[in-house]
Amino acid sequence: MRLFPVARRAAVLAAVLSLGGAMALPAAAAADFTTTGGYAAACAEVARGAVPSDDDARVAAVICRDTALVSQIVTWASQGMKRMDKQDMPKDAIMVEVRKEIDYVIAELGTTRKLLAQIKLGKRTSLRLAPARWERDIDGDGTVQLWEKYLFALPKRGQQGFRMTAPSNEQAYYDSQYNLGAVIRVDQSDILWSLAYHHFIEGMLTNLRAFELTDKFDGLILARPELLKAAHKLIGNGFVISGKMRQEVLDETDDDEEWIGNPKQAGSVFPVPLDAAGFASWGMMVKEMSALWQGRTLLPATRGGRGMLAVMAPLCPEGSGLNVAKLYLHPPAAATVYSFRNTKLPAGSCQRIDKGHPLSPLPQMAEQAATTDTGMGFLRYLYWTN
Repeated sequence: MRLFPVARRAAVLAAVLSLGGAMALPAAAAADFTTTGGYAAACAEVARGAVPSDDDARVAAVICRDTALVSQIVTWASQGMKRMDKQDMPKDAIMVEVRKEIDYVIAELGTTRKLLAQIKLGKRTSLRLAPARWERDIDGDGTVQLWEKYLFALPKRGQQGFRMTAPSNEQAYYDSQYNLGAVIRVDQSDILWSLAYHHFIEGMLTNLRAFELTDKFDGLILARPELLKAAHKLIGNGFVISGKMRQEVLDETDDDEEWIGNPKQAGSVFPVPLDAAGFASWGMMVKEMSALWQGRTLLPATRGGRGMLAVMAPLCPEGSGLNVAKLYLHPPAAATVYSFRNTKLPAGSCQRIDKGHPLSPLPQMAEQAATTDTGMGFLRYLYWTN
C-alpha cells in the first residue's frame, strides 16, 4: 500500500530516525489513524522517540516514520535545491549533498524494514487507516496545501491508466479521482506488501550508491562493488516476500476493510481490481522476475538485438544472454568505468543460452504491453502490485 512505503511521490529517492528512546508507544487502541488529529497525535509520540512495544505500535511507527521520510525528501528536493541554486554551488558540492540525502533515506528505510519484519499478526487485524485524512505540511513551508492534504489518499478503484502529473490543488480533482473515504484494516498481507516495497526501494537506492558519476558526467564509476551484492540480496528478498504476500491474500477468508482483496473479497480499496486472471498473472511475473534475478533465465542483450533492449545490444556475444545474478554477485573491480555511449560489461556476466538458462520472457512481455493501448495500465498494475 502506498501508506507504508515512500514510493508514490518519492520514486526517485526514497523511512526514519533509528529507535533509541526509552518511552513505550501507547497501546494500539490509542493510535487512531482514521482522523487528522489521531494521525498527528500518534506520530508526535513516535517523533518523541517512543519504542514500539507490540505489533500494533510497530505498525503505527512505520506509518509515521515513512510519512515523515516523504516530508524529508520533498522538503530537501524543493527547499534544498532552491538553496543550492541560489548559492550557485559547484557540481561537486551538490553531489555531496545528493549522496548524503540518499544515504539518509537508505538508513531510514532499513530501520522501518526491520520493524516491518518483526510484525507477526497471524490471522488478527491491526490498526484502521484512513490515509486521505493524514494531513501534513509535506514541503515544510508552514502551510498545508490541498495536494499535501491528500498526498496519501488512494486513487479510486478501477482500470484507469497510470499517470504522472504535477500535484493538483483543485478539490474537484480529488473528489473525482480519489477514494477520499477509503478505510483499511491492516492485516498480515498488508505488512508483507509494505515489506516487499521497502526491500525494493532500499535495494534500488543501494544499487545507485554503488556508482559515482565521472568527472565529465559522461559515464559511471563503480566505486563500491560490495553494494551491488547488498542490492541484489535486498531486491531478491523483495520478490520472495511479494510471492508470499500474494499467497497470503489468496488464503484470506474474511472481507473486512481490505487493502488488497482476493477475487472473493468485495471490500477492497486496492486501486487495481484483481480477478483470478490478475492473480495468476501476478504469480507469473514474480516467478519470472525471481528466475531472472537469480540467473536461472537470461536477458536478451546480444549484438544486433531489437526492441526495448536494443540499446544494450553490445553487451553480450551472439547466442548468449546477460546473467543478472553474475553481474551483481561477481562485479568487476572498483574504479571500473562505464561510458554512457559504449557500455561494456565483463565477459563473465554473459552466459550461453541453453536449456538450463533460457531467455527470460519478461522483455517481450513488457514490449508487447508498451505497444498496446493497455501499456500504461500495465505500468499501473506493476506499480501497485510491486
